[in-house]
Amino acid sequence: MYNAAISRHSQVVRPAFDTIEINLEKLKQNLFDQLKLTPYISMFACPRYGVLLIQNPENKSDWRQHTKLTKKRLELFYRARICEGFELSAENHWGKTKAEIRRLLLPRANQLLHLASVKRLLANALRNGQKVLVWGSYVFWYEESNLKWEVKLTKDSYYTSSSKTLWIEGTILSKNHGHLIVLPYIKNDGKRINGHTKNAPNDYPALPRDKDEYIEVPFCKLEGDLMYELMGEMHYQ
Repeated sequence: MYNAAISRHSQVVRPAFDTIEINLEKLKQNLFDQLKLTPYISMFACPRYGVLLIQNPENKSDWRQHTKLTKKRLELFYRARICEGFELSAENHWGKTKAEIRRLLLPRANQLLHLASVKRLLANALRNGQKVLVWGSYVFWYEESNLKWEVKLTKDSYYTSSSKTLWIEGTILSKNHGHLIVLPYIKNDGKRINGHTKNAPNDYPALPRDKDEYIEVPFCKLEGDLMYELMGEMHYQ
């Protein structure tokens, strides 16, 4: 979601260093570097100095307002880097916000299936017996029931916790038609958990499969550089 937020603003003009108004000069370079990446944010956290900068809504160059950085405010900044890229508020319910972003992402994600380069990639994968390909937050999923590829999303940030590690050799057991996939992972105590499909709590319930239609399949991770090259012809509106 973070990468998608950044991509949506790839054509936005970044602010010039000299135009940034700030009281804490020592933070100016850090803020400038972040704005080059995410020019849409309205707040900036700097844990090193324990400060949260707040943008003046009436003057986008004015970052003179600041406050003490707390754990809650740092979390708010991390959320803002994602949701403000979709014109959503970081103050809103995080679960509902992520559900809304997924709804915004899926139509564009499905455009991938129409790219000739991706079609070739998926055709080769199918010939090699690969039916689940993972690239970042996107999953290309071959659905046996209708004999075609679909695009699903992974559960974001699920493996950043120190108690969970992605289990490459694991499989995904799908008991429903959920568009969200929890990939196999290893708990901190070494227990290995196979993946599954679901919908998020703030989405509609996932349509269940009949027991004789349950699917258990391995997955393959795609190289990031390869996929960015294949997606080079796609642009956000």
